[in-house]
Amino acid sequence: MEDTINIADQWTDKVNQRDINGVLDVSDPHIELIGPRGIAEGHDILRQWITESGIKLETQGHYAKGNEVISVQRATWENQNGHVTIYTFMEIKNGKVHRLGRYDTLDDALGQCQLNEEDKIN
Repeated sequence: MEDTINIADQWTDKVNQRDINGVLDVSDPHIELIGPRGIAEGHDILRQWITESGIKLETQGHYAKGNEVISVQRATWENQNGHVTIYTFMEIKNGKVHRLGRYDTLDDALGQCQLNEEDKIN
C-alpha cells in the first residue's frame, strides 16, 4: 500500500511541476482518464490535459488499500481565484497509474473502486 501512495504522490508532484515526461513515465501508455468531461485513454490526451489545465494539486490525505488510492486534494487553476476539494482516484498496476478519475465528492470516488471509509490513512 505504501508503494501505491508513493506512486500517486509522485504522479501528483509531476503534474504540479508540469513535468510531462515525468507524468508519462509513471502512467500506463493506455491510462484511462475519467473526469467531468467523460472518459479518455492514453498518453496523448494526458499530455494535452497537463499542458492546458493549469491545475495545482495539494494533497490533504489518502484512502488506500491494495493497488487503489484516493487522494483528497485542494485544487487550484491558473487565472482563477479560490480552490475546490477534489477526490482523485488512481489504480496502480506494475508501478504505473493505470486508471485515474477525478470526482467532486468522496462518495462518488468511493463508488468507483473497492475502497471505503475504513481505508482512510491518517
